[in-house]
Amino acid sequence: MSNIILEYVLIVFLVVGIGYFLYLLRDKGITIKDDYFGITLSILNTLSEEDATHENVKKILRAVSKAVNYVESNYKDEANDIKEQKALDMAQIIIMGLNLNSPITEESIRNLIKLATAFLPPDNKEQIINYK
Repeated sequence: MSNIILEYVLIVFLVVGIGYFLYLLRDKGITIKDDYFGITLSILNTLSEEDATHENVKKILRAVSKAVNYVESNYKDEANDIKEQKALDMAQIIIMGLNLNSPITEESIRNLIKLATAFLPPDNKEQIINYK
């Protein structure tokens, strides 16, 4: 009997927690469909009020993606840490060209670089076909 009551209490806490999370997102003006895997919220927290727009977040994501694509296509034989540093340098230069008033931390850009790298298409198509 006590197990059933405990399960119901946990379900109620879960529903209340999800409701509170949605309330916090709505309070900040962020809709769930616009938040790219939580990336938008983390970038918006580092930007000032006038820079914190979804258009700027899209521009930042595109800048990091362009830097990663360039580095991956031109420095294939380099070590991953060297490629990450080159992509970081390029992304910072491109982001500075966006004329944002507030800086984005280096750690945030590194995390975006790692995500952009994970979304790149694989180079070894033959191994993937044989993997199936």
